[in-house]
Amino acid sequence: MGLAALALTFMLGAAKKDERGVRVLLGEISQPVMLDGKELKVQSKRKAQNFNGKVQVEPRDGKLWIQGKDVGASLKISGSGPISANGKSYHGGLRIEKVEGHFLMINILGLEDYLAGVVKNEMSVKWPMEALKAQTILARTYALGRMEQPRTEFYDLFSTVEDQVYSGMDAEAEESWKAIKDTRGEVLFYQGKPAQVYYHSCCGGWTEPVEYVWGGSGNPYLTAVKCDYCQDCPYYFWRYPDQSALSGQELANRLGYQGETVSEARVADLSPGQRVIKLELKFQSGYKTMISGNDFRVRLGREVIRSTLFKVEKVPEGFIVFGSGSGHGVGLCQWGAKGMAEAGKSCQQILEYYFPGAEIKKAD
Repeated sequence: MGLAALALTFMLGAAKKDERGVRVLLGEISQPVMLDGKELKVQSKRKAQNFNGKVQVEPRDGKLWIQGKDVGASLKISGSGPISANGKSYHGGLRIEKVEGHFLMINILGLEDYLAGVVKNEMSVKWPMEALKAQTILARTYALGRMEQPRTEFYDLFSTVEDQVYSGMDAEAEESWKAIKDTRGEVLFYQGKPAQVYYHSCCGGWTEPVEYVWGGSGNPYLTAVKCDYCQDCPYYFWRYPDQSALSGQELANRLGYQGETVSEARVADLSPGQRVIKLELKFQSGYKTMISGNDFRVRLGREVIRSTLFKVEKVPEGFIVFGSGSGHGVGLCQWGAKGMAEAGKSCQQILEYYFPGAEIKKAD
């Protein structure tokens, strides 16, 4: 789920939302889509059509067309089994909706089927089962929260890192189905209410209080936790660039200060988890400014500045960034969960460690 995995809370009755299904935005369609499935029923506002096999839906001239006929601006597609769209298969049904001039394809399916298309994308199914179960409980908690507070009136979640990475039946695995079945209905709670949930790849030794990443007053279970379990992560230590250094001019340009040359980069403020809150930049021109640690990371690229747990070292050739961990650092450290599971800890112990005071309960 990465940085874009925003925290949510939901009311105790949110699990009932599963009765209408999870609505996942698959994306925008601008080219013909080939649908395939058994006993397909394609329902427009005008009429329903039945197909047993393939049927092509074409967006054209602001309308949807099937077999050369205009069928309106929205469709509901159901079948007696999985439905394929351009070769990718999905549980449940599909909808095509025209929203602000664009046709969007939305998958509507049961919560547990949705999780089967998520868990493998968010955590390796080769990892220990207790870690997978912890990941599954968090993915379920997050999805239920989005169902209570949807992205739009048309869909609850994105299928990308902005929420949780979902790729339909292509992502299903025996291990993730076992984790889903073993934790069916289980959600993380705090003091009788469903918890806010975040997770990230590797904390680098300490998780981060939520208020230092996204602001707000935070929650006591989203605090800095010492983690001794993620040291096997390949990004536990990293540097950028991998070799050599960034010149002062290149660093300034990459950060958006065209025509300037960085002469000094000093960490001005650290969070309790030792992540960079503010960085002071000095330039050869005499100009000085402050930049947030997150802005520094985003401008240079999250794929190379993997977290805000870093320091900037000045060398004769320029600057080198040395860091630890990967991701925002809030909530579950996934590599830490792996390490805890390998040490014999249960999914309950893992979640209670990274979310102190929280507990697993059945949502229904």
